[in-house]
Amino acid sequence: MAKLNCPIETAAHQSPELPALRDAGFLLSYAQLHRRLLSLQQQLLGYGLSRGTHLFIASPNCWQLVLLLWACWREGIVACPVNPSFPKDRQQALKNRVHAHLTWPSDDIQLQFDKGLPTDEPENNQRTTTQLDTEALSNLIFTSGSSGEPKIVAHRLGNHLANARGSAVPLSQGDCWLLSLPLFHVGGLGILFRCFLAGACVCLPDRHQTLAQQLSSTPITHLSLVPTQLYRLLHQVDFHFSQTKIKHLLLGGAPIPESLTVACQAQCLEPWVSYGLSEMASQVCTTKATEPGIVGSPLQGREVTIINGEICVKGNTLFAGYYQPDGQLDCPVDEKGWFHTGDAGHWHNDALVIEGRRDNQFISGGENIQPEQIEQQLIQHPAVAQAIVVPTPDDEWGMRVTCFIDWHEAPRPYSKIADWLRQSLPGYMIPKTWLPWPELPTGTLKLPRAEFKRRAVQSSSSHSTR
Repeated sequence: MAKLNCPIETAAHQSPELPALRDAGFLLSYAQLHRRLLSLQQQLLGYGLSRGTHLFIASPNCWQLVLLLWACWREGIVACPVNPSFPKDRQQALKNRVHAHLTWPSDDIQLQFDKGLPTDEPENNQRTTTQLDTEALSNLIFTSGSSGEPKIVAHRLGNHLANARGSAVPLSQGDCWLLSLPLFHVGGLGILFRCFLAGACVCLPDRHQTLAQQLSSTPITHLSLVPTQLYRLLHQVDFHFSQTKIKHLLLGGAPIPESLTVACQAQCLEPWVSYGLSEMASQVCTTKATEPGIVGSPLQGREVTIINGEICVKGNTLFAGYYQPDGQLDCPVDEKGWFHTGDAGHWHNDALVIEGRRDNQFISGGENIQPEQIEQQLIQHPAVAQAIVVPTPDDEWGMRVTCFIDWHEAPRPYSKIADWLRQSLPGYMIPKTWLPWPELPTGTLKLPRAEFKRRAVQSSSSHSTR
């Protein structure tokens, strides 16, 4: 088994007072974090959780969750985090799918997070160094499930460690990264691994402050956002990145409007853009933002190739497989070890360009439509925050191009948006139906395209029966 000394314990011995975990009015050093993890590990063992057992976790981000995840990984317990906003019956169904032994939080497992074992007592001095088994399963993550039942992505600890080591974003001791992504998502887990490997600090969002207020009052140096969050941040009255300690901004989750890149550069901050997926433990390519769709070259430990227009990946970060009903793992790679992502792309010199999902493409009036191409153009409009294009059945066109728009500001006439699109796209790509943006479930990071399709068809049906 490949072993690695726990980076939290290493930092606790080498730089014990170094900040490790920050919450509102609350700060743990690496020494304090290590002591609390020792206590938490003992408590988990007391509940019968041990190497290879599964713990189902339905919790929003909090400092206790950070400790719980890392204590699980030190003991080889497989963490199964899920969106806590899911209804209880759905949570129970997902718990059954991962064969979890216990659920946290629940009455079945009462954990004390605010006490730590002393590390200066003789019996503790005899304790062997905590080592992480990089080949052991670390977590089961549920995909978005936008096209049916979510798949369950299984990672080994080594996948996350390799991802963190190969990240292009500079991170050092004393830096502080805001945990702005949920820990039931691979992007949130990536922040933990990057920070603790580097001896940096993880900072929890302060629910009593706006993002702008927290960035101005807290020594946060690193920030992960989706484009809509960045737009709203930049339009806060009196906010300017020069008033913060932010050094690096990582953008992902959606195409990046060029206007946002320019706005950041005007504030002397060059954002990073990234392409990643759960099956590769987060980042695959990362680069400084230049042109829309360009995400850079493969990072250290990753390989990328294009096969018949499809992006295919492999490397040290490739997941262990999809967790199956019988508890086995299925890693669907081809005979050369490539995982086919389903994403369409091409190379521009040595940089990868993302075109969109291959299975999103449809035919309208005999023409192939890649909806992401329309969406990327729409978000360049200053009034558009987000856009989703989906097909709806049509007697004349076969499929009609239907578009949902989320506005940054007061809605514009759709006819004006269509005229603006015609300046850069052919006529067959101009949406024929426009619909308002719906309310989305709490915690949604990836837009559920299947739900947009359902709403578009429903809207079409209701209009046809009037």
